[in-house]
This record gives sequence, structure tokens and C-alpha cells, in this order.
Amino acid sequence: MDFVLRCNSLKCRRQVNDRAVVTTCSHIFCLDCSNNLGLSNADLAMRVCPACEAALSNPDDAVETCLDPSEDYKTSVLSGLSPSIIMECAGSGLAFYSYQTTQEIVYQEYLAKSLTDKYSNLNAQVDKIVHEANAEIASLREKLQAVQVDQKKLENENHKLAEAFREKSASHAKTNKMYQTLKAQVLVGQVATAASDDAEATLQ
Repeated sequence: MDFVLRCNSLKCRRQVNDRAVVTTCSHIFCLDCSNNLGLSNADLAMRVCPACEAALSNPDDAVETCLDPSEDYKTSVLSGLSPSIIMECAGSGLAFYSYQTTQEIVYQEYLAKSLTDKYSNLNAQVDKIVHEANAEIASLREKLQAVQVDQKKLENENHKLAEAFREKSASHAKTNKMYQTLKAQVLVGQVATAASDDAEATLQ
């Protein structure tokens, strides 16, 4: 599988398959970025590479090229050139390809490192959150156990108070019964005395 060329604008990085602008400093840009970054329409004296800021003052320092040429074009493009020029062109093309491959590897390695670091940070944050959550759960469990112990104590005290109240109630009922009995006896005695007094008064 052939290496995929991508626009060298870091904000773009779209895959370029058909036409693109290539530079003598071995960079490549999609047509949209070439226009937006001023590479296609800039004054030659002011034109610089958007990727490395190298001066591109010569007309052929940045040219639009077809990345998928026809068979006829490939047959004729180097025709008539001397072997040394053909080899020079091929060497420049291979150097461009090698540079792009190297830059893509560096980019992917940096991306992988960034993602790994981000994952490590997220993992550390998750571990911290889990640790704090576990600590909070443990604290709540301790508080719950303490509340349960206090509740048990209150239940025991309430049971004791209820027993004491029942005993007091029973004692009060017993005392009241004795009081009523004694009161009745006193009333009977008083009635008997009154009746006796009335009888004596009548006899006299």
C-alpha cells in the first residue's frame, strides 16, 4: 500500500490524491490551503512556505502538480531529458517522498505520545476520583455504623423506659386500687357511725 500524502497545513492535514501544490522545500499543500495561505497568489518576492517559512521567490519554487498523471503524461514527461537530469529529477522526487514519510512518522509519534500522556492523565484523574469516592464511601459507612449503634442504644433506652413506665403504671394502679378499697371501708365506717348516732338520737 502506497504512503498517503497529506496537506502539510497542521490545521488541515486532508489527504491529497488528485492535484496539489508542492514546494522546493519538500512540502505539499491542498489547493484550498494553497489559496488561503497565500501560496498560490502571493508576490514572488514575499512568498514563503506556510510550513517552514522558507523563501519561495522563484516561479518554480511552488508549483501545482497532478498527483495521478495519465499514462501518456508519464511516458512523455521525462522524454528528451538526459539521463543525469532524469536521475536528478528522480532523486528529488524520492527525497521529497522520504521527507514527507519522515515528517508523517514524526507527527504520528507525537500524536501517539500526546494521546498516551492524555490517557495517563485521565487514568490518574480516574484513579484519584475512584480513591476519593472509596474514601467517601468508607467514611459514610463508618457514620452509618455509628448512627446504627446510637439507634440501638436509643432503642434499648426506650425499651427500658417503657418497662419502667409499665412498672410505674402497674404500681400506680395497685396503689389506686388499695386507696379506693380503703376509701370504701372508711365510707362504710362513717355510714355505720352516722346510722348508730341517728338510732341513739331516735331512742332518746
